[in-house]
Amino acid sequence: MNNFLGRVQPVFEWIINLATLNLTWLVFILPIAYLSLLLVLVEDFSQMILLLISIIVLSPVLLFPATTALFGVVRKWFMKEDIKIIRSFWKFYKENYKRSFLGGLFISFLWLIGSVDYLYFKNTSPFINFLFLFILALLLLYTLYFFSDTVHTESKLSQSLKNVLIISITNPVFSFGIIILCIFIIYISFTYFPFLLLLFTGVFVAILSYYGYHKIFTTITRMNNK
Repeated sequence: MNNFLGRVQPVFEWIINLATLNLTWLVFILPIAYLSLLLVLVEDFSQMILLLISIIVLSPVLLFPATTALFGVVRKWFMKEDIKIIRSFWKFYKENYKRSFLGGLFISFLWLIGSVDYLYFKNTSPFINFLFLFILALLLLYTLYFFSDTVHTESKLSQSLKNVLIISITNPVFSFGIIILCIFIIYISFTYFPFLLLLFTGVFVAILSYYGYHKIFTTITRMNNK
């Protein structure tokens, strides 16, 4: 019995850690989380556009700093460091707020253009619809790798934005697989298992995308050092 409990305890500890981090992240982005749920529920095009613009406008202020802090904690886990989740989250949030905000302004502008164009042109033809979905998927990959690069390197913001683009296209097949898995996690969370949104979705996506970023970043670093 003690042997069984000894094996199960680490699993429960990780579940609690994952849920704690995800809940902390949600608290910091609560207005955006609420608007995102409304965006899924509404059917009126004008309301959808209004909600989308509201989310994008708020993102540099709320979403980007909080998600950077989320990735900061995930990176510490990858480094096998024993940390206090909430305390570390707040530390990364404060340290990276300005950089996340400025980077968020640029990336949110790209999201605004891409999202509005997609909603406007999506019924034009199946090819146009697929093309815009592909572009938005690439933009999601770029955004997630930006969070990873922000907590992993100390490069200037302008250089980081360039590096993230290079990393995104260095191994397109691998990166495409990463983003498909992230989209799948988000899709099943919204569609079939809403409780995942509360407890695990954000942190699962962060872990998966940071893994992809770190793998490519390490490969590039090794090649440059040869």
